Amino acid sequence: MITLPEDRSMPLYQALYLQLRQQIQSGALPYGKKLPSKRKLSEQLGISVNTVDSAYCQLEAEGFIQSSPRRGFFVLDAGILPQAKGPAPVQPSQPAASAPKWTVDFSPSGMARQQFPFGVWRKLMKNCFNEYDDTLLLRTVPQGDPGLRQAVADYLYRARDVACTPEQIVIGAGTDNLLLILGYILPNSFMLAVENPLYNHAHGLFSRLGHPVTAVPVDSDGIRLSALPSRDQVVVYTTPSHQYPLGYAMPIGQRTALLRWSSIGRQRYIIEDDYDSEFRYQSRPIPSLQSIDGQGRVIYMGTFSRSVAPALRISYMVLPETLLRRYHESYRGFSSTVSGFEQAVLRQFMLEGHFETHVNRMRIYYRSRRQCLVDALEPLSPWMEILGQPAGHHLTLRLSNGMNEEALVSSAKALGVRVYPISPYFLDGVPEAHQSTVLLGFGGLTDEEIRLGAGLLIRAWAPNAKGANHES
Repeated sequence: MITLPEDRSMPLYQALYLQLRQQIQSGALPYGKKLPSKRKLSEQLGISVNTVDSAYCQLEAEGFIQSSPRRGFFVLDAGILPQAKGPAPVQPSQPAASAPKWTVDFSPSGMARQQFPFGVWRKLMKNCFNEYDDTLLLRTVPQGDPGLRQAVADYLYRARDVACTPEQIVIGAGTDNLLLILGYILPNSFMLAVENPLYNHAHGLFSRLGHPVTAVPVDSDGIRLSALPSRDQVVVYTTPSHQYPLGYAMPIGQRTALLRWSSIGRQRYIIEDDYDSEFRYQSRPIPSLQSIDGQGRVIYMGTFSRSVAPALRISYMVLPETLLRRYHESYRGFSSTVSGFEQAVLRQFMLEGHFETHVNRMRIYYRSRRQCLVDALEPLSPWMEILGQPAGHHLTLRLSNGMNEEALVSSAKALGVRVYPISPYFLDGVPEAHQSTVLLGFGGLTDEEIRLGAGLLIRAWAPNAKGANHES
């Protein structure tokens, strides 16, 4: 018997659909059983014909019933599913430890969320979906949307002097994904030499794929060339324009020497991770390694996660011709890791000039936030050194106030301020020179939050300094 529940908290058509489905699954309405006509059932239950029609349509779409012209609706063989005997017992759990509530969080990965061009992005999404381009519904080619790759190639030539064709570009879901692809297409005999300290998980990704990994120290000129492996089949991972986390820029002489090292041996390559070259605040970006590479030894990488938004997990890799051939041989059949819809929107974002407009505006914005932080920390200047170039979204501070890293972090935490230790970025222990070094991000903070946080840090790290915030 078909009835409606007394609980009318859900739409009537949904309640009717759920009851009919349950009766079919339990066998109460057996295979081949003819259901009442829509009009008859509507009269029986005192509901509209449209309500019955909606329930029947949903059941038919899911394969529970089938309509036969001029005969009516019949139950199909949906199989009898085991019926739940009630909810699984809930085991009592220990209350989870609540996360600290920070007064100010100087996260190096923070972004100015309120500055994101929501209106432009919303319009582009609507436009992409209103073009009735059914190709958006198809699988994207593994290398990425051709139009997006062309837009990236054009932008890189204008902004970074990177000369490449769209065919050399691979689009991936973040830099880690591209590193996995690279580690996959290279034979396991290739060694990865990484900067130490290093911001991402390149060493772990390559190691899990069976590649030997070695750490190479970094000084104020970037990766130390004298410590590079002398063997063949080496890939060097470096962030030459703004070393993360130390912030140093590799001078042109060092860049030339690194390229010379790569050209001497057999199958030596350089991964140039140019993750935030858009945000340099005192001069034009330093020429990319790829732009002065005449031997096809540089693998250039960039990302939109820094320049647009962290949630936009779209990065790109420019492969030299020798590795491009290996990519096509080894990666054939793999699917693209980035949604075709997102690639289409980003393509239009770039083609219509919105990307460069956004970057130029954010460069001014972040420069102002950085200067605000530098000014606010001025009372610490007798004990503080800012490492590296004025670029990116964070400051690297080296303190000489007698406190080590642990004390710097814990004393700030006691006042509700989160700062970030540098030790997690070193692979084999923190050298003496950086025992009292921390990171302070400014990208996601307002001027008011920056000044408040800086005042509390002065109180924590130099309580007698002018400008210390003594409010409880």
